[in-house]
Amino acid sequence: MTTTEKATIIGIGNPLLTDDAVGIATVRRLQETLGGRDDIVLQELYTGGIRLMEAMAGFDRAWVVDAMVTGTVPPGTLRRFSPADFVATRHAASSHDTDLATALETARLLGIRLPREITIWGVEAAEVGQFGETLTPALTMAVPQVIAGILGELSAVGRSSCV
Repeated sequence: MTTTEKATIIGIGNPLLTDDAVGIATVRRLQETLGGRDDIVLQELYTGGIRLMEAMAGFDRAWVVDAMVTGTVPPGTLRRFSPADFVATRHAASSHDTDLATALETARLLGIRLPREITIWGVEAAEVGQFGETLTPALTMAVPQVIAGILGELSAVGRSSCV
């Protein structure tokens, strides 16, 4: 990334609901690696929709990490998405919130500057309904893989902006 570009990495989840905290755990681990950089802002977010759109506003690049529950792949499976992959999300936090696709479209209609690139890393969760402050083993093993993916993309962005 160039010195004038700013990026954000946002971990979404509930740190009290086992695997739902995978986004939060990822950002906390990234703090050890990226915490001193002034061109990258690490954020924990406990809801999506409008709040996620607000957290991304003004950045040039954004990565989002969140748990997903499809039931079609083993827990710990990583999937990389773009916003175009989402028509709607499973649920909003309240009746005053909305899904990601609607929040992003609203921002564009209002002229809010969103990142030119948004990457969403979804991690298939094993358990999101039980209280617990630790990830299941499959998700504990997935966190370093997500971090490696994000760091690889950050490195590639840095190389391409130097050309």
